[in-house]
Amino acid sequence: MRTNLEGNPSFSELLTRVREMALGAYAHQHLPFEMLVEALQPERDLSHSPLFQVMFNLQNAPESELELNGLTVSSVPFKGVASAFDMTLFMQNTTKGMIGLWEYNTDLFDHSTIESITSHFITLLEAVVNNPQERIDQLPILTAVERQKLLMEWNDTQADYPVGKCLHQLFAQQVELTPDAVAVVFDDQQLTYQQLNTQANQLAHYLQSLGVGAEVLVGIYLERSLSMTVALLAILKAGGGYVPLDVDYPQQRLTYISQDSQISVLITQESLLNSLPVEGVKVIVLDQEWEVFNSHSPENPVSEVVAENLACVLYTSGSTGNPKGVMLTHGALVNHSSAISEAFGLTSSDRVLQFAAFGFDVALEEIFPTWFKGGTVVLRPTEMFSSFANFAQFIEQQQITVLTLTSAYWHEWMVAVSQSYSTVPQSLRLLTVGGDTVLPETVAMWQQLVGDRITCLNAYGPTEASVTAIVYDVRNYQPEKTNTVLIGRPVDNTEIYILDSNLQPVPIGVKGELYIGGERLARGYLNRPELTHEKFILNPFKDGKWFDFAHQPSHYLYKTGDLARYLPDGNIEFIGRIDDVVKIRGFRVALGEIESLLVQHPDVICQVVMAREDQPGHKQLVAYVVSDNPSLTQNELQSFLKQKLPNYMIPTAFVMMEGLPVTTNGKIDRRALPAPSQEINLSNFVLPNTPTQKLIADIWSSVLGTTQLGIHNNFFDMGGNSLRAMQVMSLLTETLQIDLPLRYLFENPTVAELAAGFDSLLTSQTNTITTSKLDLKAEAVLDASIQIRKDVIYNVSTDYNNKPQGIFLTGVTGFLGSHLLYELLQQTEEPIIYCLIRATDIEEARQKLENQLQLYKLWSEVDRKRIIPVVGNLGKKYLGLSTSEFQQLASQIDVIYHCGAWINVIYPYSVLKPANVLGTQEIIRLASEIKVKPLHYISTTSVLSAATPNEAGLILESDLLDQYQVLENGYVQSKWVAEKLVMQARDLGLPVAIYRASRITGSTKTGISNTDDLFCRLVKGCLETRIFPDVQMEDNLTPVDYVSKIIVNLSGQKESLGKAFHLVNPESTTIKDLFHLIRSLGYPVQMIPVEQWHSEISLESQMSDPGNLRVLSHIIPKMALENSREPEIDYQNTINGLGNTDIMYPILDQNLLRTYISYFISSGFINDQLVTEQMAFGHKTN
Repeated sequence: MRTNLEGNPSFSELLTRVREMALGAYAHQHLPFEMLVEALQPERDLSHSPLFQVMFNLQNAPESELELNGLTVSSVPFKGVASAFDMTLFMQNTTKGMIGLWEYNTDLFDHSTIESITSHFITLLEAVVNNPQERIDQLPILTAVERQKLLMEWNDTQADYPVGKCLHQLFAQQVELTPDAVAVVFDDQQLTYQQLNTQANQLAHYLQSLGVGAEVLVGIYLERSLSMTVALLAILKAGGGYVPLDVDYPQQRLTYISQDSQISVLITQESLLNSLPVEGVKVIVLDQEWEVFNSHSPENPVSEVVAENLACVLYTSGSTGNPKGVMLTHGALVNHSSAISEAFGLTSSDRVLQFAAFGFDVALEEIFPTWFKGGTVVLRPTEMFSSFANFAQFIEQQQITVLTLTSAYWHEWMVAVSQSYSTVPQSLRLLTVGGDTVLPETVAMWQQLVGDRITCLNAYGPTEASVTAIVYDVRNYQPEKTNTVLIGRPVDNTEIYILDSNLQPVPIGVKGELYIGGERLARGYLNRPELTHEKFILNPFKDGKWFDFAHQPSHYLYKTGDLARYLPDGNIEFIGRIDDVVKIRGFRVALGEIESLLVQHPDVICQVVMAREDQPGHKQLVAYVVSDNPSLTQNELQSFLKQKLPNYMIPTAFVMMEGLPVTTNGKIDRRALPAPSQEINLSNFVLPNTPTQKLIADIWSSVLGTTQLGIHNNFFDMGGNSLRAMQVMSLLTETLQIDLPLRYLFENPTVAELAAGFDSLLTSQTNTITTSKLDLKAEAVLDASIQIRKDVIYNVSTDYNNKPQGIFLTGVTGFLGSHLLYELLQQTEEPIIYCLIRATDIEEARQKLENQLQLYKLWSEVDRKRIIPVVGNLGKKYLGLSTSEFQQLASQIDVIYHCGAWINVIYPYSVLKPANVLGTQEIIRLASEIKVKPLHYISTTSVLSAATPNEAGLILESDLLDQYQVLENGYVQSKWVAEKLVMQARDLGLPVAIYRASRITGSTKTGISNTDDLFCRLVKGCLETRIFPDVQMEDNLTPVDYVSKIIVNLSGQKESLGKAFHLVNPESTTIKDLFHLIRSLGYPVQMIPVEQWHSEISLESQMSDPGNLRVLSHIIPKMALENSREPEIDYQNTINGLGNTDIMYPILDQNLLRTYISYFISSGFINDQLVTEQMAFGHKTN
């Protein structure tokens, strides 16, 4: 029976209604329950009763005792009853009063929840008894203790912050503290705090001369650059507020923002003059007018701006068809910056990536809190979006410590990391995610891949509350307790209220609308007083009846429109939205704005837009359209909207319908709207046919979740977006070993176009699209400041010390470097070994080294006293050390082994140059500092892979590096340049030996290998698929323990100085040798023609381990072709040097291969179950 609450009656009135309804129901009490169910036809579900799930049972008969033959019978509570309904409340009158009993479904409720419901029910009953005439919406259900907790205890966030200060004033204070610290970085440019302050001051004085002051808005229409930060700061210093105008927005939207904000001045750049969004305002062209600004004073300008004045106006999506401007004041942003600095633990050593779009509120959070702590803001370049590998590489290269991402981007990145297409940089200490719901699946991947090494915060907060207002440490997430990732607790000076429709706090565990209060609130919406009055309400829990909103925002609340609930521990769980606002890739989108514009199309009769997430992590906008024009297409509608909306607001799918489904109440039934399908246009549908087309189509299908894909289908029309594009390019880069910028997919959005681009690169034998040829000789010029001291001439015959007291080793946490350290410890007894390690402190460095050595089973506790970690960085000047530390190190060591390098065959030379080239230059500087020290440099035979052999077809150890044609990738190019620098130092008098290694395989003792190596991938792929390609191909395999032993042995001979050594195995291994060895171990593999192998591998890659198999299917044929042309490599110097030793290169035989395969299986690299099944069932049949 339903209770009628219409008109908000008093409890007495409601009681009368219930009595009348109950008495009326008695007239039908004989109606069979089964007949009622048959008549109503409710949706059936075995988990609950078909008509109702909650029951109230009142036993109002007086309690009496039953006597039988002198026995007294009384009732006893019975435990263990199976509940027939979700919840039943039994109540009974007794002589002692009313008693109650709950019976409930334990799958839905736990004991503490029922206890909470009981206390609320008792509170309600007490209120009813005390005042039965009270309106039901005013009857309390919270206990006094719970109300105190919700309103006071959990909102006790008060903390000191610079009250009354403005943003630019706090920046000026930091300039006084750290004038020479780097404030902002973009590409290879940077500005110190003093430089940024001076340039901003000069521009600010000029702006003031144009009338810019308090409450005057200035537009910023600039591409991401240092100039953008100068302009931002200058506007604030002049006293004005800035309005960011995103250069990627459509012209119509920019024009509306410019006109609505009534900007008086627009700051832009020369390249954007032809697309200015507004006329009739003063335009400042920064890159043309610097001389004008430079004539103004570099001193801090004076302005009348105060904390209550506007700092900026940010435009967010609005339901009326136009965006709305959120007015943020200095006071709100200063408060926010202080709270975020504390929540993020920011310090002057932090380097924070400015990742978000400049017009997005998160950009404020990335910039100002960093500056107020003296940190460095690093502006992201466009290139870092080309792939997730490049994204992670940029973070590592720039030593980013704090990173904020949208949850959608984070999800895609973690997918890439889990598939080994990207990494999580070691430099990171804090990751903040937000902008949309965080998926438990993403958290699970993060916890598995990263653990607790990096703090990860889930951040929540709307622009109207100055960005982040609530944070949750994701490391505390417990999926067994909740199936959603919480948003946490409020940051400093922030109040959170979860209220019902009557602005009363809801009990813990009950959902309500989330309201935010405190000093952080925006000043409302520009030119929208009605909306401001609707969304910003007087705080009903503060003393006083009225306050001026503009000057006392702390007495107001912002109505977020978000549903949430408090959990018993005080954390908040986000549930969803009340209205039609959704988050797409971190951007707030009002669906009504899209709908109001879409209906303006002349062929659209009616429509509805919704956000769908049919695949986890892939949320997209879908438009359902009813039209009387049967020829109306998705492309036409998208083009129509692109003139008015930014890209993130354009639906990626359009579903044409004859009519929209409606509910019984006549409203659109959104739940009945179908998922978009990729319908095939048969007139233009062509299946992929070339190997590259098939590969690209395979990757697209896995990313987009579709199987119907032709070579002329547009990636973005099929649901692709920028995040999915990054995933595609990461997979293609890893598979084809070709580095293409992300824009290439935007410019070539079909399988046919993209495949043509890749094929042209494969044919041209280069691995990247470049605009100009890299001049390696010009790169290989040693820094003139490095001088080999002529007054301290190194005499090899007398000065060489094969028993040094101090050894310096780089690359010690790498595969070869770890084994090199082990051999140095084994073959020497006394010297201290100084190991360069990138870490935050010496303890982390030591732990990092021990972990790596334990991983390779090389650690011995007795070696601890001989190892001294040196915290530094190859990619930095003086190896990241101070001048005094660098000189002290130079005086303590007698010999250097430089094994460190950033090994990556995908990244271009420019990315690897800092670590591999400039790092080697710093090593040479170290070798020549204080005293001259021998340098043993570990290189690769690949630096000569394109050299011209001599008449005997050999590449000699004495050959000059200048005999090169085109080196295959950025890594080899960087090693070539680094080796040239070493040779130049040798020519200046530095004692040098060079060791060029070939393909390094696993240890002969443990089998432990670098499983990313092609040899390991080949063994894995062929064992798991049971097939080998029949190709003419051989490789030179040298176990890592032998390479390290040879280097240490040769380096102990003074005759080695001045020479180069090729560390190659005299016995090469062909792919047929490997095939026969694997068969001899009992594995049922077979060799098939390479064309058939390629087809079967492509088919297998759709079912298991696609990453590894794709690599093999494209790299093996390419290597086989190159292998047929490769000359032999001479290694006479190595043979001579080892002549008096017992070191013999091992050949790959059954025992060694068995050792490798055992490690592959035990480490989980190879699917043990799959291989075991093959052994049991024999050969694969075709």
